[in-house]
Amino acid sequence: MPADIKEYFRKWPYQIAILIGTLVLFIITNAILGGGSLGFVPIILALLIVVEIAIFVGMEVKEGAQKHGWKHEVVDTLIALAVAVGIWYGLSFVLNTPSPISGVVSCSMLPNLQRGDFVIVQGAEIKAHEISMTQTELDSLTSARSFVVYPGGNESLEGSLFPYCTLNRNSEMCQAFIKSPETVTEQKGPFTYHYERCGLAISNGASLTEPCLKSVTFKGQEYLTNFSNDVIVYQPVKGDLFSYVGDIVHRAMFRIDVDGKSYYLTRGDNNPVLDIQQFDYSSGLGNHPPPQENVRGRVIFRIPWLGYFKLFISGYFDEDQQCRTQLSFTHTD
Repeated sequence: MPADIKEYFRKWPYQIAILIGTLVLFIITNAILGGGSLGFVPIILALLIVVEIAIFVGMEVKEGAQKHGWKHEVVDTLIALAVAVGIWYGLSFVLNTPSPISGVVSCSMLPNLQRGDFVIVQGAEIKAHEISMTQTELDSLTSARSFVVYPGGNESLEGSLFPYCTLNRNSEMCQAFIKSPETVTEQKGPFTYHYERCGLAISNGASLTEPCLKSVTFKGQEYLTNFSNDVIVYQPVKGDLFSYVGDIVHRAMFRIDVDGKSYYLTRGDNNPVLDIQQFDYSSGLGNHPPPQENVRGRVIFRIPWLGYFKLFISGYFDEDQQCRTQLSFTHTD
């Protein structure tokens, strides 16, 4: 590499320009090619960003060591780490949360949050539908079997109706659910789930419909998803289905009071059902309502695309097919 070009690479403004340029190429190619036969191209660009970061950091460390010696460079690195930790804890103190920043990994919050968004999190009171339950009622939301009533019959099942019918589409109950979801109800503990046929817009211009949750009835009152409720960041309960993907960024639908302790029920704005209705039949894993101590806080600000750097460094290179679809369902604002 010519010395003058190598010199440019050592300057941080050029390094930032290169990183941003590669990120822009990733965003463009991902929008055009993602999900197709050439979907590997944006993945290669994502890997390239990680390589660029490693090279730039390595060049900085090597140059510092050559100028001042390795001992001085180690001290500088420790100082930089201490400053970063200080900034993190400073933000944690100001924003009243142990995790003041996060990155959106999936497309479950479209269109209100995008994959790759960098979000600022604040520990504060969460706006959601407020209800009270006994501990037994709360436990039954995940432990009880679902009782489904549909035209022509009823059935009891483990898990929840939507994931069950994803695997058993040809059963009589699931055929009724798929064709006329509004005629089917699901009782789970103290909740009654009501469904509807929701629009599913696809990025290629096609549009479909699929069953999805419309509302929840609890003690005679019906609750719709409210898009004015807070979007929260929470750590899933250990051992839950979602616990293997890290922190979740979803909208709070309910805040449940159980003997003075709060729990939350959440839903992604692009998801067909609540998080507690998700169930994996191969592993037998579902999700429990996260308690207050698992909630990092509410999202108060987002910066588009910047979170991609965090995702790529963490190894999240690929995106799923949900990023190519947009679900629309009945909600209040």
